[in-house]
Amino acid sequence: MNIAIFPSAFHPSLGGVEELVRQLAHQLVRDGHRVMIATNRWPKTLPEREDVDGLDVRRYICRVPERTWKQMGGAILFGPGTLRSVCRDLKEFKADIVHVECVSSPAYYAMNAAKRLKLPLVVTLQGELTMDASRIFQKNHFAKQLMRESLERADAVTGCSAHTLAEGETFVGEKFGPRGFVTPNGVRCADFEAEPYKHVRPYIFAIGRHAAQKGFDNLLKAYARIRPQLSQPFDLLLAGDGPERASLEALAAELKIKDSAHFVGRKNHDEAVALFLGCEFFVLSSRADEGLPVVSVEALAAGAPIVATRSGGTPEAVQDGINGLIIPKDDIDSLAHSMLRLASDDALRSSMRTANRERAHEYDWTRIAINYVGVYQSAISKHRAGN
Repeated sequence: MNIAIFPSAFHPSLGGVEELVRQLAHQLVRDGHRVMIATNRWPKTLPEREDVDGLDVRRYICRVPERTWKQMGGAILFGPGTLRSVCRDLKEFKADIVHVECVSSPAYYAMNAAKRLKLPLVVTLQGELTMDASRIFQKNHFAKQLMRESLERADAVTGCSAHTLAEGETFVGEKFGPRGFVTPNGVRCADFEAEPYKHVRPYIFAIGRHAAQKGFDNLLKAYARIRPQLSQPFDLLLAGDGPERASLEALAAELKIKDSAHFVGRKNHDEAVALFLGCEFFVLSSRADEGLPVVSVEALAAGAPIVATRSGGTPEAVQDGINGLIIPKDDIDSLAHSMLRLASDDALRSSMRTANRERAHEYDWTRIAINYVGVYQSAISKHRAGN
């Protein structure tokens, strides 16, 4: 099968969608399929076409007709050429399916190219309806219309969690029925047969974009509370970068934890794997309704015990009291209590490590990619029946 995937962002950008698309594409190729990745060319200095780790990546100027002079002008100037280029590349690639991963500007061109070329369309929701901090799909007229039209036109809709799929149904005001599938984000368990990161002391780990919705301010405050109560010293390693990094570092200084709370910056996949493997436990402190964070299934594969907020689809992967502890969002008291509980209980951490390694196989890309291929086949059948 020839599969064209349109993610909201891809290399050299780093993030959850970028990583899951990279992993999915590699697994599909290993399974004998051909994959083309089509995404936004931003910054414009990026090449239009590039081999990224063996993947065929094509980039386009994805301006969309929003209600601003700049965007509307860009869409008028570049839009027709972009659509022609996308259609040309899809025909050259002999695409069997067009797959949108996370609705954004590339989805506009994916949807219209699929319509023009009479190709089946699959749309995957990654929690963007509630995860976006600016609430773009609630406030921006064009974004709202793009989401609605994408979901209504799609021959199949998948959600990375049951929670996320239900959000999509609420948004359009009807059930997807046989068009709807829950297809979780995956992890390559084989990647976690690696050497763990070595740190001078045991450490608690967190990773993600340094943005307000990730709740890293709550994590720092909870860590500051428990540090004096720990029977042995635990450092906190926080990986990633983003607009809130400076304020988070200032908060760490204010809380007097800069000597043990370390901001280790952006990490590539292999570096992140090592950090997961070396930690005593992982914390997901998000205050947003995320779909199914990639980092949560990566923690499973690493065997890392998890403290996670009840964020979106996270409780579908993290079973409270079995492989992690689930707490309310924005509850620093509960976060501190759960972190202290895990830090103080070696036996609990050990049992959770075993449970996570077993559960991780349910999310291995070898299984998840097969699920996606089943969705593609269903979409192709539905599309043919409707034409």
